[in-house]
Amino acid sequence: MTTAASPPDGSIDPDVPNAVDTDDAALSWGDADDATHVDAAHNPVAVRDRGARDPEAPETSGALVGFGVFGGLYLLYTVAWLLTASTAYVSGVDTVLTLFVEVLRFLAILAPALWFTVVLWAARSSRTRTRLLWMLLGAVVLFPWPFLLTRSFG
Repeated sequence: MTTAASPPDGSIDPDVPNAVDTDDAALSWGDADDATHVDAAHNPVAVRDRGARDPEAPETSGALVGFGVFGGLYLLYTVAWLLTASTAYVSGVDTVLTLFVEVLRFLAILAPALWFTVVLWAARSSRTRTRLLWMLLGAVVLFPWPFLLTRSFG
């Protein structure tokens, strides 16, 4: 391949200014810097990945103990709601009211187990502290007050 600046034999004419060997010109960017080297401090992806949490990292033993404690507490809540719902009855002949009360009893019994499952599933990508705070909120919200108020302690 020849250009106007090169003789027909392919050599570069030293008398022509800015003469370029066309074979080597196609393989360079025109500067001596290595374009493939990128410093990690200037690479936002590398900087972000350094502090990123591994999503496959196992839970700590403290977190597992916390989830176990809340799981046991929610199991006790379920039993308390079951005992409370099975002893209370509605005195009425209205079928719609009776059906409504039965559905609410069923949901009250399932609420602690549903809360525990939904928090673990919906917040699985959240931090452990966030999941434990949601568990604590559920323990406060789902506390079986009717069980304590209808039982005698003497």
